[in-house]
Amino acid sequence: MRVALLLGVSLLACSSPAPTAPTGGPKPIEGGTTSVRPLAFAGDAKRGDAALILGTDDHGGSTVVPLAAGERKVSVDSLYVITGGGATPTGGIGPVELTAATSKDGQVRVGIFEDVSGGLGPSWRAGVWTASLIAADVLGKDLTDLTFTAAASGRVDGASASGLMTAGYLAALLGHDVATDATMTGIMNPDGTIGPVGGIPQKFEAAIAKGKKRLGYPIGMRMATDIVTGEEVDLVELAKSHGAEAIEIADVYAAVTLLTGKTLPRPVPVTVEAMALPASVVASMDKQFDYWKGMLADGWPQVIELSTSQAVPPVVAYFAQGAIDDLQVAEQLRADGKGAAALRMITRAWFQGATAASTADVLALAAKGDIAGATAKLDEFEGFAATTDGALAAIGDHKPDTMGGHLQLMSAFRLAITGWGFRSMASGMLLPKARAALAGLQGKSAAVLGNKATANELAQTVLPAVGSIARAIVALGRAATTMEVEAATSLDYKCSLPNVRRLATSFKAAAASNLAYLDALFVADLAKALGQTMEQAKDTFALREPGYLVAMMGANVTTMDGLPAQLKEAWGEDSIAWGLFALAASELSFGDTSELISEYYSLQLEFGPDGGFSGVAHDAAFDHMLEFAERRTREQARAALVATGAIPVQTQLYYQIAETQRTGDLRERLDALGSYWTAMQFAQTAVMLARN
Repeated sequence: MRVALLLGVSLLACSSPAPTAPTGGPKPIEGGTTSVRPLAFAGDAKRGDAALILGTDDHGGSTVVPLAAGERKVSVDSLYVITGGGATPTGGIGPVELTAATSKDGQVRVGIFEDVSGGLGPSWRAGVWTASLIAADVLGKDLTDLTFTAAASGRVDGASASGLMTAGYLAALLGHDVATDATMTGIMNPDGTIGPVGGIPQKFEAAIAKGKKRLGYPIGMRMATDIVTGEEVDLVELAKSHGAEAIEIADVYAAVTLLTGKTLPRPVPVTVEAMALPASVVASMDKQFDYWKGMLADGWPQVIELSTSQAVPPVVAYFAQGAIDDLQVAEQLRADGKGAAALRMITRAWFQGATAASTADVLALAAKGDIAGATAKLDEFEGFAATTDGALAAIGDHKPDTMGGHLQLMSAFRLAITGWGFRSMASGMLLPKARAALAGLQGKSAAVLGNKATANELAQTVLPAVGSIARAIVALGRAATTMEVEAATSLDYKCSLPNVRRLATSFKAAAASNLAYLDALFVADLAKALGQTMEQAKDTFALREPGYLVAMMGANVTTMDGLPAQLKEAWGEDSIAWGLFALAASELSFGDTSELISEYYSLQLEFGPDGGFSGVAHDAAFDHMLEFAERRTREQARAALVATGAIPVQTQLYYQIAETQRTGDLRERLDALGSYWTAMQFAQTAVMLARN
């Protein structure tokens, strides 16, 4: 089933004058190059009159960039498409007033102002939060170091102005004028790249009509679809025919140049070779690989048999074959020295094999009429996920005294939250359905119980429940061993708990805004299409997109009952462990929601007749996003290297995984983008912790 996800956007406003564009081409921002010592630059980074951009040369140098004094306001002209009411979609343009300033109160302050109650929609609000986060990060600041506001008139929605607003915020902070003849469209991604959006021909026509001469569009989207005719339009030729220029914008740095004529210093990427994992980590991953391979071996003969069996539902055979294929890939990756990617694939092989085997066991018992035994088998498998609880509680007993130790804790917590999310989905939603399906077979005749149709129908509820538990076991199991597997030598470090809490608040607020966007648009659309309540639609969307479930868990896990509450009590709410747990949860939620927005809104996922992913509407732009995400990860690795003396192991780990995913099918390529962003996020976190 394909669910159409459409955005109607409208704005009633007019453009106001602003300074003209600087001439003579881009001019470097004035500032000086300096050297900083790892973990000893907080004073420079927290200055209110300057930004410190780390790693701007390949010798460890950094650049000091002066910031404007006091609060400064700029106006940018956002582009949109007016739809609805049966009228032909048309483009529009209207001003957005942005203010930005440095702050010393250490609070998160992002203001969104409207002149119509409810006028600014959830996707627009989410764009403001992302723009604020990225603008702060680009300048080597935390969201708590700065204040931001955005104001627009009328009714506005859509995230396509977030790239424009990010560049506008940076112009305000740097004290630069925004050109009156320039504007752009494109969604701001968490890595600072500009993602694709729709309706660009209509937007450009509206901009040209208002006198704009330089129009920015997301990289890879020169050929854009006209939403009225359905034809491909060459944006460069469209602009040229009206005496304007269409300019491809790859990232936030190019956006700043478009709006201000200035260039902004950026980190120099480390070499690809520098992203290799330390030998000690590779050795630890080899041990874990052998452990999971041993786990897989216990039921391997059954998996092989199931892969070709005609007696089990096709979905069970499909999972069994998937386990066989994944094991082969895992072995090859290990032979190629890609330990992180190999460990990911061997655990995926175990997940697929365990799901197939355990589902088959439940179905076999049900076919014999042993409904109690089949239910007990489900309960037994669910119990495996609880065996890691003690190990997870022990993680919080660690008292990290190095930068690497802090990042290890956060890595473990991300995995634990992911595992707890799958476990909660199984216990709260999927297992009750599976048990109810089994109970419905009680008293049925042998002919009915042994029927293939009965097995196929039962598999539709049993396999998702078992699969969710298997995912939880993998994530929770890996979380429990993170402190051993990801250990590496790093500098002594002790974080500031109040600052960690403030950082967590920043990402939690941005994640909540993203979730509100997803709920108000995509989930609400799904509810309407399926005739479900919002709560039912959330469950439906979570089944399709586990990242949505994990994001909800990450946004709320610090106040949840069950295992999270037990961990909080065991560690203490004022402990470093719980503070880092809260930060990891909020970062995870922001990252996962950003991925979903990119997939569903920006890239525009397409679905086949079977309901599976068949492609994206903007494939060329997607290729560029992957390319720039790879480079951006190595840039952030440089900043982390300068800030802490080492590239985080987790950055190297997820980078390697992303590199292998990038050559796979569509689902793998989408996951590659997320893995790059996770790698980058760990590097950013290292820098944030170092400057606090």
